[in-house]
Amino acid sequence: MSGNSDLDQTSLLPRWTRRRPTAAAYGAVDDVDVDDHGPRPAAPPALSLSPIGTTSERPSPSQAININTSPALLRQTSVRALAVAESIKADRENRGESQPGEGKLPSMMPQLPLAKCDSMDSIMADLECQRRLSTEGQQGLSCSSGNLTGKKTRRSLSLGSLGYALGQVPAILIAAVLNFMVGIPFGASYFPTELPLPGKEVLGLRMFLFSTILAQMVFTYKSKFDNGIGLQMVENVPFYIELARIVMDEQGTGSEALSTLFFILGLSSILVGLTFYLLGKLELGRIVYFFPSHVLVGCIGGIGAFICITAIEVSTNSTFSFSQKGFEECIVANFHLLAPVIAFELVLRVLIHVTEGRYTLLNPIYYCMTTPVFYFALWLLGVSTEKAGQLGYFFPALDTGGNGMLSTDLFDIFTFVNLGDVSFRAVAKALPTLVSLAVFSLIHVPINIPAFAITTNTEPDMNNELIAHGWSNGLSGLAFGLQNYMTYSNSVVYAKSSGKGRVSSIAVAALTVLIFIWGPIIAAYVPRCIAGTLLFHLGVDLFKEGVVDSYHDYDRLEYGGCWLITISMVALGMDAGLVAGAIAALATFAAQSIINQHPVKGSMTASTLRSSAWNRSLKAEAILSCEKGRRRILICQLEGHIFFGNSTSTMDDIKERLTEKRNAGQEPFVLILDFSQVVGIDSTAAHAIAKLKESLLRNFLLLEVILFVTRDDEGFPCDFALSTRVCPAKASIRIVERKPGSRLLDGSDSTSRRMSITARAFQMNHTEPAETIAEIPNSRVFSKLDDALLFGEDVLLALVDPHLFREDSSEHFPPVRASSHSLNEAKGFLRELCPQSTPDEINLLFGLFEREEYNRGDLVWRQGDASLSMKLIASGSLISFIEDGSEAGAAETIHPGSTIGELGLVNGLHRLTTVKVVEDHTQLYSLSLERFHHLVLTNSYVARFIDLLTIKYLAHRVQYVSNGERLDKRSLPV
Repeated sequence: MSGNSDLDQTSLLPRWTRRRPTAAAYGAVDDVDVDDHGPRPAAPPALSLSPIGTTSERPSPSQAININTSPALLRQTSVRALAVAESIKADRENRGESQPGEGKLPSMMPQLPLAKCDSMDSIMADLECQRRLSTEGQQGLSCSSGNLTGKKTRRSLSLGSLGYALGQVPAILIAAVLNFMVGIPFGASYFPTELPLPGKEVLGLRMFLFSTILAQMVFTYKSKFDNGIGLQMVENVPFYIELARIVMDEQGTGSEALSTLFFILGLSSILVGLTFYLLGKLELGRIVYFFPSHVLVGCIGGIGAFICITAIEVSTNSTFSFSQKGFEECIVANFHLLAPVIAFELVLRVLIHVTEGRYTLLNPIYYCMTTPVFYFALWLLGVSTEKAGQLGYFFPALDTGGNGMLSTDLFDIFTFVNLGDVSFRAVAKALPTLVSLAVFSLIHVPINIPAFAITTNTEPDMNNELIAHGWSNGLSGLAFGLQNYMTYSNSVVYAKSSGKGRVSSIAVAALTVLIFIWGPIIAAYVPRCIAGTLLFHLGVDLFKEGVVDSYHDYDRLEYGGCWLITISMVALGMDAGLVAGAIAALATFAAQSIINQHPVKGSMTASTLRSSAWNRSLKAEAILSCEKGRRRILICQLEGHIFFGNSTSTMDDIKERLTEKRNAGQEPFVLILDFSQVVGIDSTAAHAIAKLKESLLRNFLLLEVILFVTRDDEGFPCDFALSTRVCPAKASIRIVERKPGSRLLDGSDSTSRRMSITARAFQMNHTEPAETIAEIPNSRVFSKLDDALLFGEDVLLALVDPHLFREDSSEHFPPVRASSHSLNEAKGFLRELCPQSTPDEINLLFGLFEREEYNRGDLVWRQGDASLSMKLIASGSLISFIEDGSEAGAAETIHPGSTIGELGLVNGLHRLTTVKVVEDHTQLYSLSLERFHHLVLTNSYVARFIDLLTIKYLAHRVQYVSNGERLDKRSLPV
């Protein structure tokens, strides 16, 4: 008995506080006993035990022993308790065997040596206890009672092993019988019925069993499941028939054709194995989940229909075709062979419906009973088995060639291939089918493995299982065998039958080897209708899963694709089914993109957004905040893919949004189309976007400028030169003088709308027409939404007051704009920052500032420093950047007219950024923390201007458009 490292300490406490037999009851009365293993320490006080036969109540709280719960002592006590428990168990076994008189126990019952673990790690204590206990069990004890105990223990272990082995026998038999039952129908369906190959049913059965055996052996050693069952990949039967017909069309039906066919089958297994192995090795096990689900379901439906047709052909031993002649020759003429199949299938469906799928073994038991039922029916009808065989109810008997069971037929699957007879032209023709087979084979493992792991409560390792499947299929291909996989249904039956372990798995493979040898002889006594029933049942299940059960899982287009794939596979073959799958996937993608995807994510005005122009002049802010201000800038954000399928609806959506604004009397002057979230644009959509610009400028009279925002400096995500088409020249806003007597262009002339420059001036608070106008480019392309918004604000200023725009804008789009007033006067800057102040108040406040001068590279403060002052930039420029944290590297340039550090001055925050000087002779004005506190105490009204300035900057930053390029992710406006 070994120590248990996972033993819960709290679960030991009740056991220790119970009264148990003491060592004194066994004659061990001394505190320390010495034997060959050295001194034994006395039992700890916590193990105060009572003799056998006495009972006592659990001690009261007042009598309870205080137990030291330190890890070392708990581990030591645990080991001792386990040793004493082992002594008690051994004594009881010995007493039950020897039956000493008068109920007395042997007086010389030895105690097991206890592990001394005061200074020993807990794990080492377990190992030491396990080693000593195992040594006692193997070498025996010093007294006769100990020898009896050792013999009893070994006998119990032997009986336990025997019982475990006997318990595995039913599971092993069930797994082998299932392999045989599944192999009979599918082995008979590998070759087309029109192929005149004697004994092809026997050959197919052994092909099936060989691949199954190989899979079982590989999974035994390579898979992490200890109860998995390997099986030939029976769903690929339609592909084998397709490959056989390709070879027959090229080489006929001779031995050369068989050589080519088996070569192709082996090549297909190697291809599948290589695919599995690479997916597992590269850890790409989830790649199959990227396949369109409805395409896979359509393939399953097509495979199901194909297997149903194969069931009809196997049952009737004839070829079916979708024609009147094929229907009459295959079904009508051989209906007596199909009738038992239909009857058995109907009865099975009724049983499944009645039992509601509660019994896992219903199908295997039912198939086992169908053969006796068929023979019983022959007996009732008075039909001999010879007569039934002549009527086609049985498969042909195995021809051993007079050599007994080990005939040459046993190894035919390994000797058919002769490279000199292989037609590589047929191999080339079969390549599309091989690709289809490999792709279809991929869907089984990612479905079977997780499902089986859930059923058996096991953590799956998909990549390891893919590698195991790569080995099993690759080795099978080298022997010209078929594909295989770990089957879900048979594995569940095997696991629920208590099948488990490597030895049992090898036994399944060994028993299947015996079936490989003698199975064809037994198969000759299995009726064709049994094979047909199993095939037909599987085909109906797959067809039902593909096109019936999926009706409510997909939309009409996807469901139509399922039917397209199914019909194409049945009517035109597997290659046509693969092409139909590709068409269905592409058509569904295009249609759903048109119907469901809306590239216009949203739109909003710029009234709650701010550009990086922190310090506009008071007049400029008044214009931008009025009715003809930022509310007349409309931002439309687009996302996803824009292509030929949704480009028209996208353009219409943008026009509808502008029309709604116009009808509400809010037609924008500037439109910003944000493509920063667009992943791709095809050429058709690019042409549509180029035409959209001209259409909007022509149809919306008040719309002056259309601005485009791309993902980066490289432009739009397309090969078409869209940036050049929408903006031929990167022009800037230019102020020009209007000639006396000339009229203003009001935009009513559609021709002027097509010009690259829009000349326009509004009348605002002027009785006379403006003498200056602004030449504004009607389109621009930017890489950042902030730059586009900043340009849009400049457009509004230029349209309303060109003189003000000339003073306020430098046209260089810096992150912070200079003031429109005296750039060299710090007091003027402060007056602009505090618009509600009087000159006396500004003089008072400015008098508290001290002038400082810095040169390029000087450090103003570092991130994390205490906030001891705020700065007013009078000349030069600074750069503020983050050194630590998730946003490290983010930077912002600070220009004259701005303040920094006001937030830390007001609420005492440590510096959030590091600030350095960019230009030489940079002049700053500093307000110290001490002077600010003094101002708060002496003139709180003037001190409030600093608070208002802080709030202003915070509000601006909250509304700053670059807080998040997505409109729905930015902070709410304050």
